[in-house]
Amino acid sequence: MSIHTEAQAASPAARTFSLQISDDQRQMLEPVRRYARERLQPLLNEAATEARRQDARQTAAHLGLASAMMSERQGGLGIQPFELCLLLEDLASGPLGLAAELTVSLPALAVSREHEWLCRLLPQDAEALLAGRQALPLAVAAPPGQPTFALLPRHAAGLLLLAPDGGERWRLRWLDAAALHDLLAPASDKPSSEGLRLVRLPPAGEIHGTGFSATLPAGACQSILAWQGIWLGGLLAGAARAATAFAFSYAQTRVAFQRPIIQHQAVALKLADMAIATDALRLQVWDVATRLAQPARLPWGHFAAMARQVLNASLEIHRHAVQVCGGHGYVEGFPPARRFQEAQVLGLMLQELAQTSAYEEAVHAASTSDATAKAGL
Repeated sequence: MSIHTEAQAASPAARTFSLQISDDQRQMLEPVRRYARERLQPLLNEAATEARRQDARQTAAHLGLASAMMSERQGGLGIQPFELCLLLEDLASGPLGLAAELTVSLPALAVSREHEWLCRLLPQDAEALLAGRQALPLAVAAPPGQPTFALLPRHAAGLLLLAPDGGERWRLRWLDAAALHDLLAPASDKPSSEGLRLVRLPPAGEIHGTGFSATLPAGACQSILAWQGIWLGGLLAGAARAATAFAFSYAQTRVAFQRPIIQHQAVALKLADMAIATDALRLQVWDVATRLAQPARLPWGHFAAMARQVLNASLEIHRHAVQVCGGHGYVEGFPPARRFQEAQVLGLMLQELAQTSAYEEAVHAASTSDATAKAGL
């Protein structure tokens, strides 16, 4: 894969960058791709047993993803956001819900690079976070008046919550398993895919941490939002790529009116739209990933726009995949229908990030305007 983007003269902030995969990156990706091919993709079969899924969870602990996410100071590799996108895309080629379950702790590990107090929450063997045990999910509080959701695995050690703390300040709170259990109403969650459940949290003002917390400036919380967005966006990009590949394969083998349906113009056009939308979706996620790796501040509005566009494109791609597969696409357990359902859950989380980013952009603009007005007096 080699994609080069030239800076536009009309945009002084733009710069030339390359998304070419290096030999070291390719070597890092190969075990993950092999794991996805041998352990995850076979689970798309409706007959896959829970024992096989559990085996996939246990095998994930040997991939070294936790070490890859941790900083070099912590004894890890400190991979870049773009490299994380590539890893997530490969993992999402199997069941999307299982990929989300296995990687739900990665944003928290990324945040621990800059906030060392989080290292005290990590188990002695950090790879256990990816084996379905002692997971550290991260949630971001929605703007005032909006519901806040979180994705919790079956064995969560607790929850990291990023919530406003007045003005442009944010607070990162830790809720251990006991506090999280007391906080949630019995009917506040509903089963999601694989081992994840979608939970609705109380308003941020009613949530209190349990020992560990930190107040953050706007710039620091922005990187946390971006890591969470890259996690969700990378999974959705990988699922969209897998859905497009499945639709192409299905259209080549499904015969209607004595010829494969891919030879029908309407189907061919829909597949072409899916391929173009998938490439655009991936580039949008990669753009935010490369900006996060740069010292310049990522604009709130840019991140919010990316989140909304990725959400809309993802759902449209999965909708097309279901339509290409015709009646089979609606069969429960068939890959297109299952991915569509799981993508909607992750899309809900991404939409929440977009709303939070747009809200913070408005708060920042109002604060800047007030400061300018006072300076002019």
